[in-house]
Amino acid sequence: MSLNKLFLNLPIARKLLLVSGVPVLAVLILSLVTYRSVQTFSLDEDRLNDVYLVQSASAEYMRLVVDLETGFRGFILTQKAPFLQPYLAARQRVLLLGNSLRQMVRSVEDQRQVIETVQGMVEQLMNDKDRLIERVKAGFPQEATDYVESEKGRILMLAIREEMARFDRREVTQLQHALGSSAADRAALMGVVVWGGSLALILLLVPLHLIARSITGPLTTLVKAVENVSGGNIPNIPVFQRDDEIGELTKVMQTMGTQIRNHIRRIEQSEQELRTLNQDLTSSEAKYRGIVDYAPIGIFTAKKDHLIFSNRQNWVLAGRNPDEVLDPEHMWEAIHPDDREGVRETFQDACHQSEPFERVLRFLHPDGAVRKVLCRAVPIQDHGGQTMVYQGFNVDITALEHMRAQLNRSDRLATLGQMAAGIAHEIRNPLVGIGSTTTLLMEDFPDGDSRHEDLVTILKETRRLDRIVNQIVDFARPRDLLPVTFQLQDLVLESLQVLNEPIKQKAIQIEFHPPANLNSIQADRDQLKQVLLNVIQNAVEAMSEGGCLRLSVEEETIERIPGLRIKVKDNGKGISPSALPRIFEPFFTTGKHRGTGLGLPICRNII
Repeated sequence: MSLNKLFLNLPIARKLLLVSGVPVLAVLILSLVTYRSVQTFSLDEDRLNDVYLVQSASAEYMRLVVDLETGFRGFILTQKAPFLQPYLAARQRVLLLGNSLRQMVRSVEDQRQVIETVQGMVEQLMNDKDRLIERVKAGFPQEATDYVESEKGRILMLAIREEMARFDRREVTQLQHALGSSAADRAALMGVVVWGGSLALILLLVPLHLIARSITGPLTTLVKAVENVSGGNIPNIPVFQRDDEIGELTKVMQTMGTQIRNHIRRIEQSEQELRTLNQDLTSSEAKYRGIVDYAPIGIFTAKKDHLIFSNRQNWVLAGRNPDEVLDPEHMWEAIHPDDREGVRETFQDACHQSEPFERVLRFLHPDGAVRKVLCRAVPIQDHGGQTMVYQGFNVDITALEHMRAQLNRSDRLATLGQMAAGIAHEIRNPLVGIGSTTTLLMEDFPDGDSRHEDLVTILKETRRLDRIVNQIVDFARPRDLLPVTFQLQDLVLESLQVLNEPIKQKAIQIEFHPPANLNSIQADRDQLKQVLLNVIQNAVEAMSEGGCLRLSVEEETIERIPGLRIKVKDNGKGISPSALPRIFEPFFTTGKHRGTGLGLPICRNII
């Protein structure tokens, strides 16, 4: 087996692993060589740094030696202590710096010997100068002057400078050598990086190219085999005699092509049978297309104005149990009696004319609840244009109608608010004037005078008109809630105490037994008190003497929100059924000669 054949039979994962090993090995060797070069370059940098430190210390050393000579001469010439400070400062540091230089060059024997020689000269120079300074301080300056004029110190200084100059020349030579070595190492490092990287890249690209050819070549052949087939035929896939994934892929594709051709032949054989079956299914699909039993809207089907189907939601809208087996025709019985005949006649006319049907109707539930729905039905026709069935939908618009009523009520309240503002402005001022004038006139007539009684009547009616104006303004005014926490039974007892006088006058019996440990509530206490006063006062006025007024408070939870329910029950004459729907309308009253008809509407606004 040839090497190329062996390579092609390897799985693609192994090919990639084999190919990636060559550049990885090259990169590893390159990394080792680069690391060695970097180490050598780092050593060169350290040598340059050492030379720089030595030269800096040498220059500082010579500066201190010069300071010794300068300070000494200044003191000898002036014999003043301040001029001796440079000498003393240099004397403290020069020997320490010399020892540091000797440590820096301890590995270079010639340089170390030079520093030791210079250090000895400096010590001799300092000893001579210390002795002469002491003589000057003792009052014998002539010895120091003779020393200076004999130039012994200058000669010693020249010797020190010559030794240090020889030391600096050797350091410059070492610096040049270190720079040359660093440049050579830098060039070697760049060569290793550039040429080694290029070699690693070549070793990576060449094997990848071989793998790409081993994969893209067969794929290109497969693409050409597919593109050359026309007319919707299934192509014959060539099989490559390889043991890798490409060879397995061609074998699988050939098997799949054979299976597809067999399936197509079977499909063509059954196509005629499917056409016949589809014609039957089309009729059934047109009949049941829009029926969804658990849709969130009511759905019904009618044929020749007779209901033949009604889904679950439609029965719920009608107030019936959807789990019971009911005849769809019973849906007519659930329509409100006032709407039933009109809806049925309109629907029959639409069916006879094959026209869409749409109407708003009401369902009357067995418990007396009313649901208002929008009913819409459309004819479903066959291919010949004949109406097969009517498909209808019922949409619950009860909430929408309630929202519309709320909006209308808000509009009426806004209009009433404007009217109340006008009434308050136009009536209150004259009423105040009438009441004040009447009070003054009453002082001019005795109590028994008929005119005094007339004035009393005028004052009462004036106050009544003012109370009516206040109720109108109070009804139309927006209310801000001021919730507090309190016990509801305490508020009921407080309200009964306020109405205690009319209750005693009619000898009304009060029954109120709140349960123990009743929870407190959070609400606007003053507004809730106004509601209780209005309701209890209406009950008292509706009862004859000796009546019974029953009040109860019980806990109740609505939509997982705990609360309290208050019930007020009296044995008065009650409200007629015809007047009951209007009791919350503003200014509507039932037989109360002095009532304004705003008590219950105000209560409703508060609640």
